Amino acid sequence: MLHRRHIVALVLSAWVIAGTRPALAEHEDHGHTHIGRNPDGLWGTADDGQLWIFAAPDHPQWGPIDMAPTGEFIGGLQVYRAELDCWHTAHPPTGAFQLGGADPAIMPGWRIALRREDFSDPLNFWMQDQAAGLDILSSDGDVFAFGTPLWSDDLYNENGGLGAWHHHVHTEFLALADGPGAVFQATFVALDVGTTGFAASAPYTIAFQTIPEPASLLFLTLGAGIVARRRYGIGQRRTEST
Repeated sequence: MLHRRHIVALVLSAWVIAGTRPALAEHEDHGHTHIGRNPDGLWGTADDGQLWIFAAPDHPQWGPIDMAPTGEFIGGLQVYRAELDCWHTAHPPTGAFQLGGADPAIMPGWRIALRREDFSDPLNFWMQDQAAGLDILSSDGDVFAFGTPLWSDDLYNENGGLGAWHHHVHTEFLALADGPGAVFQATFVALDVGTTGFAASAPYTIAFQTIPEPASLLFLTLGAGIVARRRYGIGQRRTEST
């Protein structure tokens, strides 16, 4: 039988988890890490067939990405989630970096994937496929394929017109830390595992930093570990790593 103190703990835990997620979910215009080709932006040069990972054409490197506290704790460490979760093919109006594919009846042959090169702290930093909720890229050299591209009438193609094949894939960057100020780095290479034969991108590193939690969250973490264990499977991960 649940006593009042147990009910309060569960209610407060649910409030914490629900209350922290909107801070991340509010980023409907969330940042995209783009994967395109032709890094110099000039067609007809040597890098036309090389993949390119970038934040924006005029600012390709992300600054440190904030990781917000979730209010969930495992083994005395809090779970942090990055405020960046999207990989998207490049579709600028200029057509300068598109992978190619302007005919809705003909799916292009490229198939994009990420290869993990290095995680600075693989015990306490990891990734999940947001759709499946499963860990991905668990070891250096692992590859995560984005699958077949999708057609959109609203994206610019390589000709500068509307209508293009694309990827829009969500992954979560997660970390365990004992507070704000923890720093992590993840390095990736983009691959073409299809038939187009695009060359691999240069290694691309994203830096992450944990940020302080809201003051209200400090008093409302009761029971959060139950949810964390179900959502992240961290208890098993950390047990297996010891």
